[in-house]
Amino acid sequence: MPEWHRKGVPGRPDRILDDGEKSVTIVAHSARTANDRAFLLLDALAALGPGPHRLRDVAAQAGLEPSTAHRILQSAIRVGTVSKTDRGRYSLVSRAGEAATAEPPAPTLPVQKGAGSMLALSRRTRLLLAALQKATGQTVLLYVPLMLDTPMRYCLAYFAPKHDELLGDAERQLTSDILFCAPLSVDAPGRVMLAGLVDARTADPAVATIRANGYCFGPSPVAGWQTVTVPLRRYRHLAGAVCLTAPAPWMEAHSGEALRELLRISAELAEKIEPL
Repeated sequence: MPEWHRKGVPGRPDRILDDGEKSVTIVAHSARTANDRAFLLLDALAALGPGPHRLRDVAAQAGLEPSTAHRILQSAIRVGTVSKTDRGRYSLVSRAGEAATAEPPAPTLPVQKGAGSMLALSRRTRLLLAALQKATGQTVLLYVPLMLDTPMRYCLAYFAPKHDELLGDAERQLTSDILFCAPLSVDAPGRVMLAGLVDARTADPAVATIRANGYCFGPSPVAGWQTVTVPLRRYRHLAGAVCLTAPAPWMEAHSGEALRELLRISAELAEKIEPL
């Protein structure tokens, strides 16, 4: 057997001869650079078509880890190549400077980074929820029930600090979808609404306890975060739930204060209904 006499040259094929009868071509692959990964991500967004798209879908299309995709997307947002919606989804930005998306952009308000349509809320409601966020420095979510095939909780409004750590963690953990919409049984906000919807005589003990207490503490779908939730009632019926979400250490130190603020805001929201 002759010696394999040719060494690999990056970017060029190696040709290995076996007794002059057979040839095998092996392509030498160099490791992907940061630039390679950025172009893969932009190509993935283009291939997915008009957005916005979830982080997990973009990462899968590009063949990258979600954490790597998230880091590159943040850089792309800073330079204006990619836009990010309020629900943490991504779109390419067209040359005209507008997001290349088939959906109309949600209305933007200075006090809100919303998940749902703020057109469904009165100015008074928006201001009260924004005041709660400012007073606590934590994220405030307004959930409403969707009683369809599977009873769900849907985030109608989302008020966060300027540096939104909750949504950042949710994207990295691929839990942003659950944060905004999930079955009522998943977490404290859903169970608070469930307690106000089911017959007290048929409720399980945990739901009955929430109904009696009028609030519920519990873990967020985003690891490392805790929630406290109170029901929102209108016309003596359950209308939704107001949820304060904070890092676990903060909630442990300020649980009483957070609950008092939530109960106060919930009472104010229930007192009077103003026109939208």
